Amino acid sequence: MSMDTSDQNRSHDQLRACCTAWTEAAGGRALHGVLAGPGWVRLLLAGQDRLSLLLVCRPGCRLGVLWSGKLPGPVHAMMKPRRDHPLVSLLAGHTLATCRAMRDDRVAVLHLSSPDGRRRTLLHQVFGARGNLVLLDDQDVLMWADHRPPHAVLTRTPGPRDLAPESVAAPGATAPHQAMGRLARYLADDLARTLSASLRRRRQSAARLVENLARDLAEADRGREFRRKAETLAARLHLIRPGQDRLETPDVLDGTPLDIPLDPALSPAANLAAWFKRAAKADKGRQIIRDRLDQARLQMARADEMTARLEELQAGEREPLAILADLIAWSREHPDLMPAPAGRRPGRSPYGPEQPARPFRRYLVENRWEVWVGRNNHENDELTHRASHLKDIWLHAQGVAGSHVILRTDRRPDQVPRRIIAKAAALAALHSKARHAGLVPVVWTERRYVRKPRKGAPGLAVCLREKTIMVAPGIGADVEAC
Repeated sequence: MSMDTSDQNRSHDQLRACCTAWTEAAGGRALHGVLAGPGWVRLLLAGQDRLSLLLVCRPGCRLGVLWSGKLPGPVHAMMKPRRDHPLVSLLAGHTLATCRAMRDDRVAVLHLSSPDGRRRTLLHQVFGARGNLVLLDDQDVLMWADHRPPHAVLTRTPGPRDLAPESVAAPGATAPHQAMGRLARYLADDLARTLSASLRRRRQSAARLVENLARDLAEADRGREFRRKAETLAARLHLIRPGQDRLETPDVLDGTPLDIPLDPALSPAANLAAWFKRAAKADKGRQIIRDRLDQARLQMARADEMTARLEELQAGEREPLAILADLIAWSREHPDLMPAPAGRRPGRSPYGPEQPARPFRRYLVENRWEVWVGRNNHENDELTHRASHLKDIWLHAQGVAGSHVILRTDRRPDQVPRRIIAKAAALAALHSKARHAGLVPVVWTERRYVRKPRKGAPGLAVCLREKTIMVAPGIGADVEAC
């Protein structure tokens, strides 16, 4: 039995039914292992059937699946567990007691018991852009969370009145292989976006290099002209007066008029030396620049070829697992396209009880991108300077009072489509004093370029660099309040 949230209208009923099925199949079983990584947890259950409960909460993919045996090879290759993950020790020796759904929220509640009888509660949030995973102890202390909980519902263990009644039937339930296929499709799309962004950056870098080298080559091709001016200047050196900024004289070879710029701060001899040096540099660098220009053009062509190949790998009506397998194989052939793994400070664990929940106003754009909106000046400060990541996108209506708005980017602001930024900007305009205007200018930038002035009032922020977009205030299509 599996659950995903691709259909918002029936996801709660589906979640209830799946939790009931999970309790029937896995309730009372001990955990013989826990695997976890960014945005996912896999509980390995004792028994000959080798069952495991996989919970995923990533942007655009929030699902749970009860799986028997090994994960499909491509999915296993993409979901590398962290060896030092806190859940490995926090849930060691625990037993999965029951799985229930909350009554009023799309949250799966997994009750676990430790060998000494203490209870733990693992909450799987399946609403919002990327959901969340939160572990609470029996005193409602936040022991671990996949990311900082933005909702107060995740800060306490649900009581009996908070839990929905068990469900026997699962309307439109997703079969395990279908849920695994959806996960494979998400992983394939995510990997393709990463590879595509790397290729785009590579081509842009090569294009800038071609432009600069072409300009340098045009300058280097003037080496003969520079030498003519230098030789003419040597023959007319006695005509130059101190402070003179140019010399107009006939060419010593063919008599054509020459206009030779001079540096008035230099002596005539120094000006002559500068012109000969410029000519020598142009002659020497011409061939080197041409070779580098040819190489840069080849890099552009190679990036275009690889981009076309990447699109071919995603084309066609094929199984998601096959597409993912092809993308993984291709990425291994080109390891330089994959970003280096992000480091983590030693001794720093993911979010714990010292980071409280932050109940900002929240929106979900196109069922993936999460937008947070501050409701007052103090929330604006909290949202901008503490709750958001440096690579999230910050938005604010220009020139008027209004809410600070954060568009969550999962640390990849370069992969946020322009239409998503426009929809987030429309929310920023809506939650400002200019909400009744026809068009509102909204500034946006990465959060790392936003500063709070020293001793500034709550809600005050200054952008070091920003862009402006004109939008109509409102809640756009495919934008859901949550």
